[in-house]
Amino acid sequence: MSELIKISKSDLTLIRKAAFTGATAFADDPGTIHLVPNVQKRANLHFAFEYFLRSSLAAGSEVYTTSNDCEGIAVWSSSDIKFNLLPFLSGSLLLPLRLGWRFIIGSMAENRFAEKIKNIYAPRPHEYLALLAVAPEHQKKGLGSSLLTPMLKRLDEQHLPCYLETQNMKNVDMYRHFGFDLVYEALQPKSKQPSLVMLRRQGSPLKQVHDRIWELALPYQDKRNDAGHAEVTLHFARILLALEKGNEDV
Repeated sequence: MSELIKISKSDLTLIRKAAFTGATAFADDPGTIHLVPNVQKRANLHFAFEYFLRSSLAAGSEVYTTSNDCEGIAVWSSSDIKFNLLPFLSGSLLLPLRLGWRFIIGSMAENRFAEKIKNIYAPRPHEYLALLAVAPEHQKKGLGSSLLTPMLKRLDEQHLPCYLETQNMKNVDMYRHFGFDLVYEALQPKSKQPSLVMLRRQGSPLKQVHDRIWELALPYQDKRNDAGHAEVTLHFARILLALEKGNEDV
């Protein structure tokens, strides 16, 4: 990723620039307007992005930008990262004043829903594209591709899938161009905002078959009438994984 700049958790200047980029990119997003309907409070959106970026970096996520001007940013998190928000708890206490309680409560509900869906459709090791944002005045210049391509190439080399969520249908075709498939589409239960989940499958053909079977099986876990179907499907998923690892005793 030599053409991109990797932001460190100590580089507050770049973090703040990146926060403004995220805020301007999502200022007119329907999901943002739903969470922060007040226009004056929406002007404080960069505080939420700064909090998110600092928390992500502290947890071990990788954050890249296109240049020192931060025209675009991408946040990547491996599936084993566990976020620890305590170091920035004092900063988060100001967010309700700056953005309103609707933003806080709504964001928490969205995050819970997103985690539930992620556990179903990305249960195995993967890389998570937590954020891709390009400032409006720099969109349609290929910066999104510049931010995505190096990491996706690395994931191909590591045979790792990539997972993301978006609330905007216009983004689906763009991500499809990079090999992502739309695997889940629904309205979030509380906000009724769209939830579009995309997965870029990687690895050996056998592993891809295993991952697909795993995705099909997991939604049945909580349905008693389909318990037998789920048990059989999960059994074959485990067999495929054992075969992939070279275990003949299956």
